[in-house]
Amino acid sequence: MTLLGTQTSEICLNSSSQTISFKMENNSVGKKLDWYVGQHIWKIIQYLLLFAYYLIGISLRPVLAGDLVVPTTLDAKPVQSQPLTYTVVQTEVGESPIIKLGNPTNSVELNAEQQEFNNKTQIVTANGKVVVRFNKAILNADRLTVDLNTKLAVAEGNVVLIRGKQILYGDQFDYNFEDDRGSVREARGDIYQPTLVKDLNVAALSNLSTPAGEKNFPEPLLSDQLRRDQPVTKIQNTGSSGITIGSDRPIEYQPIIKSSGSLNRLRFQADKVDFAGDKITAEKIRITNDPFSPPELQINADRAQFKTINSEEDEVTISNGRITIENNFNIPFIKDRFVLKKNVKDSNLFSLGIPFNIGVDADERGGIFVESSFYPVFDPRFRVTVTPQYFIQRAISKLTFIDSSVFGLKTNIEGDLTPGTTIQASAALTSLNLNSFSNNLRAKASINKKVSLLELPHTLTGEAVYRERIFNGSLGFQEVESSLGAILTSPNISIWNTGINLDYQVGAQIITANTDRQNLLKPGRSNDLVSLNRYQTAANLTKSFRLWEGKSLPVDSPATYNYSPVPVVPYLQLNTGIKGSVSGYSNGDNQSSVGYNVGIQGQIGNFSGASFDYTGFNLNYFQQFTGNNSPFLFDRAVDNRLLSAGINQQISGPLRVGIQASVNLDTGQQVSTDYYLEYSRRTYNFILRYNPALQLGSIGFRLNDFNWDGTTPKF
Repeated sequence: MTLLGTQTSEICLNSSSQTISFKMENNSVGKKLDWYVGQHIWKIIQYLLLFAYYLIGISLRPVLAGDLVVPTTLDAKPVQSQPLTYTVVQTEVGESPIIKLGNPTNSVELNAEQQEFNNKTQIVTANGKVVVRFNKAILNADRLTVDLNTKLAVAEGNVVLIRGKQILYGDQFDYNFEDDRGSVREARGDIYQPTLVKDLNVAALSNLSTPAGEKNFPEPLLSDQLRRDQPVTKIQNTGSSGITIGSDRPIEYQPIIKSSGSLNRLRFQADKVDFAGDKITAEKIRITNDPFSPPELQINADRAQFKTINSEEDEVTISNGRITIENNFNIPFIKDRFVLKKNVKDSNLFSLGIPFNIGVDADERGGIFVESSFYPVFDPRFRVTVTPQYFIQRAISKLTFIDSSVFGLKTNIEGDLTPGTTIQASAALTSLNLNSFSNNLRAKASINKKVSLLELPHTLTGEAVYRERIFNGSLGFQEVESSLGAILTSPNISIWNTGINLDYQVGAQIITANTDRQNLLKPGRSNDLVSLNRYQTAANLTKSFRLWEGKSLPVDSPATYNYSPVPVVPYLQLNTGIKGSVSGYSNGDNQSSVGYNVGIQGQIGNFSGASFDYTGFNLNYFQQFTGNNSPFLFDRAVDNRLLSAGINQQISGPLRVGIQASVNLDTGQQVSTDYYLEYSRRTYNFILRYNPALQLGSIGFRLNDFNWDGTTPKF
């Protein structure tokens, strides 16, 4: 290794375990390299990750939007008067030496086969297996050059930047730290949202003290070359996020589509990313949630630009933005400009720039309707959604296009009051006719607080409801006019090592709802409503027995995930359960019931082959024994003997069809029957559902979230 300083002499290190220290006349080099590399190269990855994250509509609100905060231990301008000590350490025979520059507590550690500083040209150069450790990050490259005259830092050749769980790859990083301009060529990387703010916050990390026994710099568990040889492994489906148009009533034995879910792990690729100050421009950018290539689902744009408008808003503009499915079907974005509120987290990942959603509600909205949401900000702790609606089918059927009856409104508020305490409130108006306001309004508000009881985390919920519809088996949907009270809900409790699980809840409420008890109804009434206090305790015990289990395909093989986000394991399982409840009412009535269920559930095949490689099935019998009946209809124990059955069959590729039905064995009445058609891939899922017994239908779309280890391939 050669060091070029104010003198032309060379220092060669050939022996092991030796340290040589010397002073150089120019103090600026070490501190400038510390400053330039440690602060500004990392700014490239900050901007790029933020830009990619904003582009898909997931809101990120770190303090990174402006300039990086410089740690107080670094001067804005290097001091020239004091000399700087360079330490050259030869660690083992045959290993390259290490140069440590600057203040040990905020230093840049440069390790390479050869490092040079030329005092005449003011250029610092490192060649061969370059490893730079700084601010809890590791930069790998074939070559690193910092020109202190032109203020240009360049990392070239197989560049990898790792900080926490964020990874950026590129062929070349350029950054001019004086003009705050730079570029990344052939950029690609992985984004892990839960730790993104922490991983990118240079100032916060640099101010953290190093725990006793821990080294100042992270140890690379795998070198860059090793990482490049590692395929994607340990793939996990960690959740999902989606939307449902129509009824959101779940189908038994089918996953629930959660609109509140999130995508935590994404990867991106761009031909080139240029940035200047608060403006970033990407050419040919692609983003996906798919750990494999080619991606099944990706967002593409020929050109995209992110910039800050003001302290409250950011702007994203895109050219030819589209969602590409299976690399051959494109869904274009309707809008090419998005304004992002910094204090609003928009969870709708699927708008495609379309300013409205389409829904179906034949019962209260007359059929097909459209709606569009906006997000006013009153307090950054809370997310407020306001959604005006227009009932298209009702307007056409009445031939009245501008009338209060064809307009509606939905609102939703959710947020954290205190750590461990959340609030959620929603309201909907199915007509803006104020003369029938009370008949068109539905509302619900709840406060949830985590409490510890018997050393277990319970949830205490205070809830108020106005006109809520509740499904009660063969009695259909029943309406609760109003309810006010509190409910304590237990977690799912595993009883020792028996495999038995217990959950329970207790509650007290003041309820106004429909009844068929004539002795509770007043003469000359206009409805069948009655108001009573209800005190209820309910508990469930469940245990499953795995009768047989087959084998999944290899967990790290892409073929395993052709049509499913998880490896499909064939199995046959026996399900058993006991449930009971006791309710008391303020008029002296009570209702008690105890029941049991027994059933089989299973699946055959791995859902990876071209056709008929998956069959899911279930069969369940439920019987309950009741005493007196509830005075209300919505919670009355009915369907004393119930048989449920379902089948889900792969037809071809990702296409599956299914039916799930239940029938009252005492009356022969069909309680519910769902028919559904499903298009399933590892990264996304479409499901079309219709229930003729309940006269409802829906269209659902779900995106799956993944986590993985290893190096993701190019798109």
